[in-house]
Amino acid sequence: MPIELSFLSASVALVFVHLAAEAVIANLNYKPSELLGARDNFEMRGHALARAKRATQNMLESMILFAPLVLIAHATHRLNETTQLGAGLFLAGRLVYAPCYWFGVPVVRTLAWTAGIVGIAMIFLQVLPFSGA
Repeated sequence: MPIELSFLSASVALVFVHLAAEAVIANLNYKPSELLGARDNFEMRGHALARAKRATQNMLESMILFAPLVLIAHATHRLNETTQLGAGLFLAGRLVYAPCYWFGVPVVRTLAWTAGIVGIAMIFLQVLPFSGA
């Protein structure tokens, strides 16, 4: 399996980590009866759960860009050193980003987010029809 697909699989696993972190934080802050049901009048308590939710949302938004690009690069036989580096940069950035967001580390979080976006851009440039790849 190409390394880019391995990085994609690891990124999917990271989405599960995000969801699990949200669940753990929610269970630490709420009674089970508060978490059951539609949560129509759910009031967010504390910053930890709000951060976890925002980090998960951001991860999902990034995956919407990353996953198709990796699959397009694979399907069009445009995997190369640049897509490998881009996929690795994306995953590394996202691995650093999550705990930085959860624990409120501002500058490093932004740098990690930027690394992930640069990784996505590197792959995108390889799959453009006029990229010459």
